[in-house]
Amino acid sequence: MDKLDWQGYVQKVASCDVPIPLTMINDFEDWKCRSIVGRMLLILKDMEGAMEVLATVKDVQPDMNDAPEYGLSEAEHKVLCLRDIAEIVWQLTGTGDAPVFYLKQAYKLCRDYEHIFRSADRGKIWVRALEIMRSCGEEEKALAQAHAMLEAEKATPGINPYRFHALKFIAESMAAQGDYNKGSILITEAYQSFPVTEAAERDLAEAAALTDAKERYDAYHHCTTIQYQPWERGNIPTLDDVRRLQEENMRKREAAKAQGAEGVANLINQLK
Repeated sequence: MDKLDWQGYVQKVASCDVPIPLTMINDFEDWKCRSIVGRMLLILKDMEGAMEVLATVKDVQPDMNDAPEYGLSEAEHKVLCLRDIAEIVWQLTGTGDAPVFYLKQAYKLCRDYEHIFRSADRGKIWVRALEIMRSCGEEEKALAQAHAMLEAEKATPGINPYRFHALKFIAESMAAQGDYNKGSILITEAYQSFPVTEAAERDLAEAAALTDAKERYDAYHHCTTIQYQPWERGNIPTLDDVRRLQEENMRKREAAKAQGAEGVANLINQLK
């Protein structure tokens, strides 16, 4: 990809219906800019352009200690790039080996990154590989991996996206075989690992009240399409966080202003 092609992609992303400011995307030397542009091109359905840009990112080694207070970390940028490359290859080829390869790389980064993920559901990154395997006729292999995940995570109680998606995946297989009761039971179990809210509890109670097995499963499954609240609670700033950030920014502005005034005074003294 030459610089002329790059500028064309940047302009396309900066002038679309939901434009991204040029200051966030125009630096070709910053791989995170290329990450944003490539992923946005995919949203704009320019798969060829997205692949050309994201290919420049796929071998980048992110700083796994990068954990900004707000915005995406380097690890998240890389995970999302690998996820989108997998989707592009899957849509273009319909074969699973390469997409699964990229998704497994993304999953490894998800596991290795020890800080908050603001951008994606780590469990969904993992289970997407299983969904592609199922679409390629490897459902038994995918189910074995789902059961292995449940075994590996059984000692990790509480909110757990990997356990949730493993149970949901198995539930979908049960429902595909016509066992809607088992599917409903598995999704109910999955919600023990999900960050529920009052709205989620209400929707789950309405699903549980349905007497028809298929309708009950469908209602439960519909709940899984709604992210009632973030998986990782720390990715939403509290009011105290916002106030603290405002105070820090105020101090920085005042310090910069004072430093600027001092610099002007020094310059005047030098000119005397």
